[in-house]
Amino acid sequence: MKLVADIAAPRPLYVRETARVFACALVILLTVGQLDPGIDLYSLPQHDIVQRLALNALPGLTMFGLLLALTRRAVLSSWLVLLVLGGLYAANDAKLGALQTPLLPADLRFLAEPGPALQLFSKYLHVGLGRLALIGAGVGLTLVLLRERRLQSLEGWRAPLLGLVALAAGTGLVGGSTPWRRLYQTTELAFQPWALGESVARTGLIGSLLVYHWQISGNGIPPADHDAALSLLRAHAPALRNAMAAAPAKGTTPDIVVVQSESLFDPARLRNVLSDRWLRQYHRLTRRANYGDLVVPTYAGGTIRTEFEVLTGAPLTSLGGVQYPWVELDADEYPGIARTLGAQGYRTVAIHPNAAAFWNRDRAYPALGFERFVDSTAFADSEIVGLFVGDAALTDRIVAELASDGPPQFVFAISMENHGPFDWRPGLDPARYSALPMPEGLDEGGRAWFGNYLYLLDDADRELGRLADALMKRKRHTLLLFYGDHLPDLAPVYYQLGFDDGRDAKQQPVPWLLLDNQNKRMRHTDTRSWFLPALLLNAAGVVDRSYFAALSALLDDDFDPADDTSAAGLTALARLHLRGEFDAVLAEALDTPDFVAAAN
Repeated sequence: MKLVADIAAPRPLYVRETARVFACALVILLTVGQLDPGIDLYSLPQHDIVQRLALNALPGLTMFGLLLALTRRAVLSSWLVLLVLGGLYAANDAKLGALQTPLLPADLRFLAEPGPALQLFSKYLHVGLGRLALIGAGVGLTLVLLRERRLQSLEGWRAPLLGLVALAAGTGLVGGSTPWRRLYQTTELAFQPWALGESVARTGLIGSLLVYHWQISGNGIPPADHDAALSLLRAHAPALRNAMAAAPAKGTTPDIVVVQSESLFDPARLRNVLSDRWLRQYHRLTRRANYGDLVVPTYAGGTIRTEFEVLTGAPLTSLGGVQYPWVELDADEYPGIARTLGAQGYRTVAIHPNAAAFWNRDRAYPALGFERFVDSTAFADSEIVGLFVGDAALTDRIVAELASDGPPQFVFAISMENHGPFDWRPGLDPARYSALPMPEGLDEGGRAWFGNYLYLLDDADRELGRLADALMKRKRHTLLLFYGDHLPDLAPVYYQLGFDDGRDAKQQPVPWLLLDNQNKRMRHTDTRSWFLPALLLNAAGVVDRSYFAALSALLDDDFDPADDTSAAGLTALARLHLRGEFDAVLAEALDTPDFVAAAN
């Protein structure tokens, strides 16, 4: 009888502990239901609610199981999961508010190497007394929960077994093993990488993060549609043949300077903003340059996307949903303008006054063919303007890199001074700031955002003029390509003023120009960022007889990239280019009977 009593005695304890564990898991479920933008507990059909809750909460519940096995404390484990979930959804809300883009798996990769990311993102954090109090309360509660009594029901072999099960489940989720993919099949069908915001609204944030990771992250360049590429090339075969037969331009090979200017756009596109006050140096230079409006693949952030298009000549859309190329592709070699110029004998250097590891540039730039990468360590703290290294220091560095003799040089530079946030900026000259002409229609907050931006925009424009004047005085033939990477994050300003053309901020172009110190002919050209390297090589007289020459020939032959059929062909060509397979398909296309007949 005593043996039976000993066996039966723990049952009430096990029941209570099991109930506590299930209650904690239920709290995690309900938290996901309240926070996730893809779950509406009040309007969705019951079946959809249950499915979306389960699919978006599973990773959190898996983490809960692992923490429970490690600590044997149910409330502490659930609290730590809730902290992670709260941070995840808060980061998603912040990114949506600033960039109108949801959180992506590549954003979470910063956690593996947080140093470079913290240097930038800490500028966006404003920790007041209220937030400090919340942080203090969270830390205090965590310390209190560390004293929670351990679950007796997880003594012995049970905790390691639970940990192994949770670890296996989590590994399978991250890896996208077959059982999990079957469970998430509905979510995968609803996920559209070209419409990330809409996908999150349909499937939930965590479900979309998983599916994005399975379908896109780390999968490399997608396969190309061979038939679509051949069809497009054969349709323009005569123009392509002429381009491939073109002789290099006579004369010295020019030095080339490319400046990608952070957040640069023309504020005169906004209503009630003076049209002759801003970008005076840019407009002065357009009278002797090729210039116009530039369509870029990103808005309010994502410098890496425009950078990718300019350096490779491939539209970002050709990557099948990849949003952070250097991070998500992480290739050992990329074709592009740096490698093309390097093959022509150019010395190649990239300059960016930010941490080298940010966006994986320390690996990407050598893979692109740059011989050197000058990062933030080459700049002094005294050169910071506001929050970041000033454009004046960048101009000085560019000019210092250009030798007066030796092989031709390719210098690619990305500025930092005008990077967001724009709601605060320390160290600006008060007199100069107060003299900025502000449009009517802005409230106090909007004036602060716009004033900070315009102050820094004047710096960027002034440095463009200073750099251009220095290059125009050089005896060596020199080209300067200058462009903005995207519109700034000025959501309150856009909302309060609006644009003259009535279009949304995400539809607005940025300025660009190509200046030649030996050819001062003015020309207006509206284009896209992925076509800039082909324009640049043409101006430099560099014939690569490959992708860039073909791209230039296509656009000169009335090729319309907006046409659906042409867009499919362009995507195929870009993928072939990125995969190193373009030349073989081009040779196949130009060796057809149709081409021979047309050529004769």
